Amino acid sequence: MQFALLISVLVALLLSAFLLLTHVQSFFTIKTQEILQTSALTNQQIFKSLPERITTKDTIVTTEGDKQQKLFTNYHGAWTKVFSQIETHHQKIKKTALIGSTFDQKSPNLYLANTNSPLVIVGDTRLEGNSYLPKQGVKAGNISGNYYQGSSLYYGRVIESEATLPKVDQQWISYLERLSNGSLLNEEHSISLKKELKHTFYKQGQNISSPSTIILGDEDIAGNITIQSAIQIIVHSTAKLEGVILIAPSIIIKDNVKGNLQAIATKKITVGKGCYLSYPSALILFDQNKIKNTTEGTTSQNKEPDFTISKNTLIEGSVVYLKKQKDTQNRIKTHLKTELGTEIIGEVYCEGNIDFQGIVRGSVYTRQFIANQSGSIYLNHIYNGKILNNPIPNYAGLPFINSKNSVAKWLY
Repeated sequence: MQFALLISVLVALLLSAFLLLTHVQSFFTIKTQEILQTSALTNQQIFKSLPERITTKDTIVTTEGDKQQKLFTNYHGAWTKVFSQIETHHQKIKKTALIGSTFDQKSPNLYLANTNSPLVIVGDTRLEGNSYLPKQGVKAGNISGNYYQGSSLYYGRVIESEATLPKVDQQWISYLERLSNGSLLNEEHSISLKKELKHTFYKQGQNISSPSTIILGDEDIAGNITIQSAIQIIVHSTAKLEGVILIAPSIIIKDNVKGNLQAIATKKITVGKGCYLSYPSALILFDQNKIKNTTEGTTSQNKEPDFTISKNTLIEGSVVYLKKQKDTQNRIKTHLKTELGTEIIGEVYCEGNIDFQGIVRGSVYTRQFIANQSGSIYLNHIYNGKILNNPIPNYAGLPFINSKNSVAKWLY
């Protein structure tokens, strides 16, 4: 009798355990589905914001039944940062991403402003994809006995360009101007520079600011952090930077720096040899110098570039030179120089003159090319420069107006 009672109790316990396990499994299945659905809704909210790409000063909150949605967008260097949150059934999912303009079949690989002067290509130059050129077109030339080596002048198609470059978003220009004018230098919530700093993109950004030069040597800094100096920032190869924004009048990136960063300067950017800046990185020189009435001669102002990228450096992202005051008179000043052996996967946007000798896998937009060779200056010449198709299929870059947008990177 006791044995039968024991068996009955054991059977009852097993049945109860089985029912409890079934209930728990069902509960977790439902919760998992809720999390997956909420996560999908969070992604959808970001994707729905792509066509407009507007920045909001405040978080937009909407409520539908038991579902609350939050959306916040603002500029983050060369890209737009979107924060999305969905809360439903006591589940809260947050996502944040960088978005930028995408390319289509008509997007330029080369856009040279129409200054009524043909493009002259020399040496191992190669042009692929869509080349937007002045009505005078492109022709082969030579520099010091070095002739164009290609079998065709271009490998793609040629379209007539306009007198001005494709426009980027004016709100983005205003954002860059505020940053470069020191809008973060007097922030009340600035933090001190430490050897190691990590900060998630799901929270409000942290700022490090100084009225003097900032030298980044053995620091390990990652996340939603902006570093601004009123004078200069110097980055050494021993520094580890991931997702950081640097702002200063002058920024020097020493040889062999590796990382992921965005640099915004107003006077000078120098990138050393053997550097690797992974996607999405950006180097932006927003030149606010007043135009001086100098004669076009051999002055140091005309000879020394404002923005230099040295050989054997690879940059994945955007390289940008902007001028606050448009100057069409100083035709021989080199504003941006990419040395032979440099490679940029992404886009180069230059509102001045570029001495282009490296490789760009993506797009080049410029007012004028310039070649400084053998002691002479050649206008609208490309010497050994290559503009090739972008190998990144869904590349998202600078905020051009009237452009489609895509996610460049999901943040953490």
